[in-house]
Amino acid sequence: MISLASERAEQPVGAAPFGSKLRGRAWIWIAGNIAFWTAIAVLFTVQVTVRPGAHPPPARLLAYELASFVPCMLLAPAIAIFALRFRFRATQIGRAAVAHALGLVTFMVVGGAMMGAFEWLLPWERSGAGIASAAGRAIISYVASDVLIYTLIVATAQAFAYAREAQERSVAAARLQGQLAEARLHVLTSQLQPHFLFNTLHAISALVRESPIEAERLLVRLSELLRHALRSGMQGETSLVEELSFLEKYVEIQEARFGPRLRVTFEIEPPLFDATVPSLLLQPLVENAIRHGIARRPGPGTVQVSARREGERVRITVADDGVGLPAPDRIPEGIGLRTTRARLRQLYGDEHQFALTSPPAGGTLCTMVLPLRLDGNGSA
Repeated sequence: MISLASERAEQPVGAAPFGSKLRGRAWIWIAGNIAFWTAIAVLFTVQVTVRPGAHPPPARLLAYELASFVPCMLLAPAIAIFALRFRFRATQIGRAAVAHALGLVTFMVVGGAMMGAFEWLLPWERSGAGIASAAGRAIISYVASDVLIYTLIVATAQAFAYAREAQERSVAAARLQGQLAEARLHVLTSQLQPHFLFNTLHAISALVRESPIEAERLLVRLSELLRHALRSGMQGETSLVEELSFLEKYVEIQEARFGPRLRVTFEIEPPLFDATVPSLLLQPLVENAIRHGIARRPGPGTVQVSARREGERVRITVADDGVGLPAPDRIPEGIGLRTTRARLRQLYGDEHQFALTSPPAGGTLCTMVLPLRLDGNGSA
């Protein structure tokens, strides 16, 4: 059984701190940051170049735009980390607003001064004023663009962080859902084992006085069945050939009990022997056919188990020529049928069919249509 507490400790539902993700991929972020701001500088250069009228040579324009955006290139990672440190969460909006107001002012001063200084360093842009004067003018002239740049960096960093955390929560939730489904399947399969054991012991007990030697032989067969049931029950799913091998052992016990009154036949397409099916799928259905169909029939009866391929699906049927079903609203569903339905829903959802009908010729027909998986990984 799965321990949900320990699972939460190992894989908490929620995201790891996004800053650690950022640090773990530092070189990717650095390369992307350089490429982004270089592309912006090239874009501005092209925009100016294609305008009608006189303008500086493209090389000078590109150098000027790079000088303007290099401070953004240098400061953007720090702004992004700062944005992740002060997130606009529901309980921390005020704190984040104050922090980013201070961050914006800092970027306007530091970033604007750096832009002015880098532009002043270009020989053809240098004027009579000193570098300090150029930095001061740039702080004032770039206020609007600095506000926009800072806001876009913060918004992008936080949006990416929230998207990443949402994705990780979704993956964690899907993983937990899969583990819960596996646990439910294990419980459902475990319910079949005592049910099968008690009914088989009952069948053998009927032979103890009439044929002690036969009863002893069938007890040995029962021990083999139990080993098989415990092994397959832990798997959840098994191959059709393994399921049929288990069913044949069970049928041998029932045929010994009913004698000539019971005959069980198999019609299986050989390529389907490797098909994946739920473990202990067929035994409760054959048991129902014998118990509710053949046992109540005055004369001999037959149960037929068949499997055939239909495209990418497999149709498995268990048919008997017994007394048939009662009225549709009075069909008895014991633990075998209820558990089988629940397991198929758990494993296949809407991708399966399960029906219990009365054919025109009489008797009962149980039909299952399941996704065909031949190699154990979901493909046919």
